[in-house]
Amino acid sequence: MSAQDFVRIEQRDAYLWITLDRAAKANALAVSMMEGATRALKAAQESESIKAVLITGGGDRVFCAGVDVREQPVDGDMHAHRRRRASRLAELLDSIMDTPKPIIAVLNGTASGGGAMLALLADARVAAESASLALPEIDLGLSTFTGAAIAECMGGLALAVDLVQSGRRMPAREALTRGLITAVAAPAELEQAATRVADVLAKKDPHAFAANKRWLNRRLKSALADARQEHDRHREQRA
Repeated sequence: MSAQDFVRIEQRDAYLWITLDRAAKANALAVSMMEGATRALKAAQESESIKAVLITGGGDRVFCAGVDVREQPVDGDMHAHRRRRASRLAELLDSIMDTPKPIIAVLNGTASGGGAMLALLADARVAAESASLALPEIDLGLSTFTGAAIAECMGGLALAVDLVQSGRRMPAREALTRGLITAVAAPAELEQAATRVADVLAKKDPHAFAANKRWLNRRLKSALADARQEHDRHREQRA
C-alpha cells in the first residue's frame, strides 16, 4: 500500500470524516498522507454539501504520532525530504486554519508532536477518556518552535512551558480543565459526542463563523510564520 492509502475520506450526511488510518505505525504522517488530507480539506471548502470536517485516527490508541521521521525518500535525498516533510506539514496546518467551515479533531488516543499541533488548530477537540496531548520533541533532542507557538497562543505561556519543556503527556481530563479540549467521552461514545459538537458549530451562520475564525487566528498565523523561519534556520545549521 502507498502512504496515500492510509488516509480514509468519507462523507456522512453533511460531514466529511478524514481518518488517519495507519494504526500499525501510530498513524504517523507520511508526506503523501499530509498531501491527501490537505487536498480533502481544500475540497471541503468548495463543497456546498459539507458543513463541517471531523478528523480522527484509526485504531483506539493513537490519534496521530506526528510526522513519520523514519520515512525514506525514493531518491535518497534526506535533506530535500526533510524540507518537503516540513512544507507538507505546514500546508496541512494552514489548511486547517484556512478552512472556513468548522473542523473538529476527534481524539481516539494520544495526539503527539505534529498530531497535537493538528488537533490544537482545529475549531474543537473531542477526546476519548484515554486520550492525551503531548509535544515530546525535547525528549528526542529536538526543539519545537511550531508546537510552542501553537501551545502558547492556545493556552498561554505557562501551559506552553509545561508541555514543551517537560514533553509529558497531558491526559484528556486535565486538558479539558485547561481549555485545550472541548469535551471528553467514553471511547464507545466518541463519534457520537464529536457529531454533537459538529451539529452545534455547523448550525452557525457560515459567513460569521468564517470571519470570526479568520480574525481569531490572525496572531497565531504571525507566530507560526516566525516559528517556521526559526525551524528553517535550525535545519540549515544541521545540514
